[in-house]
Amino acid sequence: MDEHRLSRLTEKQRECLRLVYAHHSSKEIAPRLGVEPGTVDQYVKAAMRTLGVSDRRHAAVMLAEHEAKAGQPLVYQPLDIAPAADLATFGASTEELRKAPDQPVREPGAVVTAFPPPQADMPKLPLSIRGGVPGDLSAAKRLGWIFALILLIVLGFGLFVTGLEALSRLGRALG
Repeated sequence: MDEHRLSRLTEKQRECLRLVYAHHSSKEIAPRLGVEPGTVDQYVKAAMRTLGVSDRRHAAVMLAEHEAKAGQPLVYQPLDIAPAADLATFGASTEELRKAPDQPVREPGAVVTAFPPPQADMPKLPLSIRGGVPGDLSAAKRLGWIFALILLIVLGFGLFVTGLEALSRLGRALG
């Protein structure tokens, strides 16, 4: 069934889907094909209707898989995508972590910058700073932070108004 649908795609639709597969936006595809971005969107939407999918990435993947099966090389193969990394070359082995779990892992030739651990005497902020999670505060602490922020805003506004009043008096005294 997919073979029949894929065979109904026009060459312009195929070109657009190949470029979508290469992670290009409609604005990037348009100059390559000499058309407007809206026209590219229309080609992609028509291809999506033909293939019966609701996502442009899914349509592009379907075409890429079909062309790969047919032995047809992808004309617009993305060059900027790095190959999948070998995860075995990154990080420490389980044995190394058991020996020294608190020590940073050092790879040969790697630059490692260690940040000091967060201090226990610092108050927990409602933001994800220094390893904290935004949702780890209790309701009382959240309310405390809200009131503290309101107090700071009111204090800042009061200083602003006081400054304006002082400038106004200075202007009257000089004038």
